[in-house]
Amino acid sequence: MSSDGTSWTYSEQAANTTLAIAFLFTNCLDICPIVTHNMKWVKSQLSEDELNKTTFMTITVDPWRDNMSVLHDWKTGTNSEWPHLTSLSNESDSPSMNALQNVWINFGVGLTIEEYENNSSARHHPDDYTVNHETGTILVDRFGYQRVWWGDNDWVLDLFLEDLRYLNTL
Repeated sequence: MSSDGTSWTYSEQAANTTLAIAFLFTNCLDICPIVTHNMKWVKSQLSEDELNKTTFMTITVDPWRDNMSVLHDWKTGTNSEWPHLTSLSNESDSPSMNALQNVWINFGVGLTIEEYENNSSARHHPDDYTVNHETGTILVDRFGYQRVWWGDNDWVLDLFLEDLRYLNTL
């Protein structure tokens, strides 16, 4: 589900475009804001034709806190004008949570929850846990194949932009 309350599907919103996907969460104090800034910079470098061939998106790794409203506020506060996706429900067996978890698996998102004070129900208390995730910003070509993976700490903006532009020519 997108931060604007609409459902998002690859076949309807991103087919035939190069897809730039960032996995992050809004309570992140270090790399996630930088990744968002990097995505904005890359987007600002694209021509109108390149923008028409590119879809940017963010997918949360913390759907327990990052509901549609929180992601909308993040999108507005960071001026990151692209879809920000989360689960419609934070219940572990809900269809939207299962779909989100499948996306994490398909893209190799390593995700752990660190709970404070050994609280087993921390995900129901937003200040009682943090999320550690190992991922990157991923480029998917217009045919739906993951082609490039940039580690969050390894971004070289000019090379990322070069990769994106190359994939747009395929």
